Amino acid sequence: MFTRKVALSLGLALVVAGVAVGQAVQIRTFAVGPRTIYWFGNGTGKAVDGLRIMFDGPVTLTGKVEVFGGLQNVTGTNQGVEFLFQGKLSPMGFVELRWEPAGTKPVLVMWLSGGKPAGTPYVTSVQALIKVLAEGLVGLRDADRAAFTKLLETFFSTNPTLANALGQLGLTPQILTGMLLVAPPEGIENLLTTLVTSFGLDTVEKFIGALDWSLIFQALGL
Repeated sequence: MFTRKVALSLGLALVVAGVAVGQAVQIRTFAVGPRTIYWFGNGTGKAVDGLRIMFDGPVTLTGKVEVFGGLQNVTGTNQGVEFLFQGKLSPMGFVELRWEPAGTKPVLVMWLSGGKPAGTPYVTSVQALIKVLAEGLVGLRDADRAAFTKLLETFFSTNPTLANALGQLGLTPQILTGMLLVAPPEGIENLLTTLVTSFGLDTVEKFIGALDWSLIFQALGL
């Protein structure tokens, strides 16, 4: 197990080396005996005040070390699938996290600034991506309903084949827009899950490649 001194030395070495420059979430793993240690680096180019992480199964957090900042677990528990840390971490700062069972892997890692995504998150699960999208869409809708409706109209016009695909499920862009205008985050998450399952978009690569998401991602700060 790393001591704080060893962890700090390793973090400084990585910062000096400039590992994975250009990635908002810089992930590095290190084998320490039978364990894998994860380091999450802030590559956003600016200070962040939060870290959101989701795993592919329940875990118990067992340790944390920060370099160039400090983030506290505000989730209220050290056990679960998803955790939120708040505080401050400088550009190129790092967070080392340890958890049990060690074989459980992160499927979403996202830096936050002012409660919003800071840079492109690390996502390996379609369900994790859908969760982020659902929450983000509700945030956009609640902030400006008219602008949200216009965003959806532009999104559908940018993806003309989507109307035909929805038609196979008995839907239209107008019906889908109406659903998105009233559904809570959980409802939108369930709706998107149903759609991607119906279209066979079972990987993040397939999901991203199926449509032009640039307008949505830009609006969400992703």
